[in-house]
Order: sequence, then C-alpha cells, then structure tokens
Amino acid sequence: MQMRFHGNTPHQVVLVNSPVSSLDNPQRSWPLKRTADGGDSQFPPAEITRVEMSLQIRRMPILFLLLALIPMLAQSVSLVEQVQPADELLSSHWLSQAQAQLCKRLARTKGTIADERQAKNVVMLLGDGLSITTLTAARILKGQRRGGRGEEAQLAVEQFPFTALSKTYCIDEQTPDSACTATAYFGGVKTHSGTVGQSGSGERVDSVLQWAQRAGKATGVVTTTRLTDASPAGAYAHVSRRGEELEIARQLMEEEPGRNLNVILGGGLGKFAEERRDGKDLLAQWRESNPNGCFSRSLKELRNCSAATGNLLGIFSDSHMSYHQAASKEQPRLCEMAAVAIEKLEQKSREDGNGYFVFIEGGRIDHGHHETRVGYALDEMLEFDAAVETVVQMTDPRDTLVVVTADHSHTLSMAGYAKRGTPILGMDAQQRDVNGVPYSTLNYAIGKWQSLDNEGRRESPSKTLSPTSYTPSYIHGRKGVHSGEDVAVFAMGPQSHLFGGVMEQNLLPHLMGYAACLGSGVTLCNQDKDAVPPVPEFS
Repeated sequence: MQMRFHGNTPHQVVLVNSPVSSLDNPQRSWPLKRTADGGDSQFPPAEITRVEMSLQIRRMPILFLLLALIPMLAQSVSLVEQVQPADELLSSHWLSQAQAQLCKRLARTKGTIADERQAKNVVMLLGDGLSITTLTAARILKGQRRGGRGEEAQLAVEQFPFTALSKTYCIDEQTPDSACTATAYFGGVKTHSGTVGQSGSGERVDSVLQWAQRAGKATGVVTTTRLTDASPAGAYAHVSRRGEELEIARQLMEEEPGRNLNVILGGGLGKFAEERRDGKDLLAQWRESNPNGCFSRSLKELRNCSAATGNLLGIFSDSHMSYHQAASKEQPRLCEMAAVAIEKLEQKSREDGNGYFVFIEGGRIDHGHHETRVGYALDEMLEFDAAVETVVQMTDPRDTLVVVTADHSHTLSMAGYAKRGTPILGMDAQQRDVNGVPYSTLNYAIGKWQSLDNEGRRESPSKTLSPTSYTPSYIHGRKGVHSGEDVAVFAMGPQSHLFGGVMEQNLLPHLMGYAACLGSGVTLCNQDKDAVPPVPEFS
C-alpha cells in the first residue's frame, strides 16, 4: 500500500493499490487508476458496482483514522515503558546539575544584588505535606481563632523577603514520597521513591548536616514524627527502603553523622529498645557515649535539660508524637522543642565559634492530610507556624540563614465562592452543586469519606463537619494521597536572595552550602567574587 499526499489537508490523501475490498471479498481488490500524467484517479474501475464503491468509501475514513492513531499509540507506549536514563541513577548527575543551577543564579544576580554575608548558622524548617492550599487555609484559621474574618491574617513566613517554588518529583515517580525528597533537600541528589540517603544506583549520599559537621558546626534534628521516619532519617541515614527503621535507628546512634548530633528531639522510642531484635539497647549506648548528656521523656524533663553541658536526646512517645490537639500537657510543642534546640546549639556555638545547622520538622501536617482530617492538618500547620516564629525571634538575620519549605504537597483544595469570613473548617450553605446540595470549602481529591447517603448520592456534609472530622473527598481511597505540584520555599538571612524563582528540590542543600561555606561545591568562601564561578565536576 502507498500513501500519496495532494496538498496539506487530510481529505487530499488517497491510497494507491489498497486492498481494502479484500475485507469483504478476498478475491478482489480495488486498484486506483494511474493517470497519464502520473497522478491517481479517485474513480474505481467500471466493474466495481456502485454498492461496493459505497462500502469502500465508508470504510476509508476508518482506515485513515487507524493509520493516524498508530504513531500516537506507539509514542504513548514508549513514554510509559521508557528506560530510566542511566545518568539519573548517579549522584554525580544531580550534584553537577545542582551546581550548574547555582552558578547560573550567581551569574544572574552578579552586579545587581550585593550580599557578602556568610551564614554562620542555618535553620531549615520543613512542613511535611505543606501544600500551598494548606498555607492559605491555615492562615485563615489562624485569623479566625483570633476573632477575625481570617483572610487578612499573616503567617510567620510572610515576613520572609524571598520566596521560590521547588519541583519535588523522584527519579521514578511524578508524585514523590518523603524519602526521595529528603535525599534531595538534604543531600542534593534525586533518587527512587522510598530510598533514603542513597542514589538510584545505591551510592551513599552525604547530607548537608554531615557537610556542617565536617566544617565543625554543631548540629541537631527536631521532629514531631518518629526520629526514624523518612524526613528526619534523610539527615543521617542511608537505606534503600525507608521502612528499615530499626536499621535507621542503629545508624542514628552508631554511625556518622547521627552519633555526632548535639540535639535529637522527636518520637519513636520503640525503635531504639523494645522493638529491636538484635539485643541492642541504643538508649544505653547513647548514655554511655554521652556521659554529660541529658535524656528527656517529657516537657518537664526537657526544660530541666537546659542546664546540662552535654548533648541532648529527647524521645517523647513510643511512635509518632501525638497531634497537638490530642496531646497531653507533658508532651512538648514543636515551638518549645525548637527553642530548646536553638538554645543548646547556640551554647555549643559560643564554645567553638563555628555556628550550627539544625533541621526542624512539623511532620504531622502530612499525617492529618493522609487521614483526610483537615482540622488536624491545619492545627499542626499552625504549630509549625509557631515554631517558625520562635526561630525568627531567637535568631539574627545578619548571621543566620532560615529556610522554610515542604517536601511534597497534598490534594487539599479550597474551592467555590464562599463569602469572606466563612469558617474555613465549615461551609457557606449558599454554595451548592447542580443538584442543590451544599458543599464544604475544603475538600480532598482522594480520601476516606465522600459524604454520600445510603443510595450513593452526595449529601450535605454540614451535620458531620467538625475540627476533627473527616473532610469530604471526591475519589474513595483508603487514605489521602500526596500530590505532585511544586511546593513553596521561603528564605531569610545571608544569601537568601538566591532562593527565588523555580528550582529543582535538590538545589536546596547547595544553596545553603554556598551561604554557609559547606560541602565540596562552589561556596561564598571559595568563589572568586570578580568572576563567574566554573561548575565543579563530580565523579
């Protein structure tokens, strides 16, 4: 079969020697006549009956459609089954890529923004699952709790002068988990979903906290989740599967950089003692390694540790710390842990003059979203907001770089045309669907509860909604899921002007390293200020 194109439009395409009629009669074909000038006649031979001709003409558009679909189908298959690029499996690929991005940013701001300040200290705060919708809804809730309409309120990050967006994908998933993202924002390397502190090929990836320790800085990790959960584990652990939490706990206590951390605060006591099957008591090991250290299990004990001269370990729950709304008074708030951590690290810094690097995570924002209980998620976000405010008040922007970001997003949406001041955890009853059924302002794309009646029809969620209830979702799932859109980055302090625009998530540690002179890449300390720095090569 041949295809001839007369002009540029589909209706001018004709077939030559096409055996279309063999679909009905395998003994006959329908050759098109060749004209004297080499063209093709569109009229069949006289022996073809008018009925046959009509059948063939009706089939031709279907054939053309199939022919047009073949390349598209082939392309879609190739996109799904494409092989992972080999270079993306290597640490060197992502480290070189991030350094190239850093050098472009330096070149772009050269001569326009002059900031020669080096960051003596770095505070990185991470809201796990902190989507931009979560920021907006939490801001409104903050204002409404204070008696206002809500929309006019401000979060602590709104004081920060520089804002960016971060691209969060893993090397194998469009929508990431907290393990591959931790490897990116701590180690500068994107990796497989579920992998912590390793490249796609299994190479060890050192975190920016290890860079800080090599520079002589004090370091700390603070979280409201288990200390062995994916996000905090990215600071010190190297495992191919994030679920290996017993191994992660061992690395925290026995290997660098974990064993050198000056402050460790969070949950997950069971991973260090009761749940272990190797006979190790990792808490006893920590006490033995830190004879001047202080171990705390409650807020009171944590406060009593402030006078201790050694390192600080606080584990306040067997698993994740309780949601703030459900916690006892003996459980410290995130802002209280942040304050103790900075006090301890400042004390250490005054002794050696080298500064500190601390990671502070509001980890249960994500858990509230996974349960599709937006009231929990927003309250955890406001706890995170209080921690950010505490850090801002306790640090000096002249020598401390503060970076606030998220690892990934969630499917929470804020939709409709609710009136100003509508309770953000409730609904504007005037907002209705095409069947006249009211809907809530906040909803999830996927989750446990669809607000359906016994016949499967959507009904108003008004009787069920509360600060701790499930939030309606569109698609029925076992739990809420992550979403893949970009997340926000906020920065204040030395070199914070570099945190702008849209960036790959694995650029973050390189920007912090540049500002604080950490790591083996381009830094403020090794850069020729009169020239655009060359891109370092990593092998």
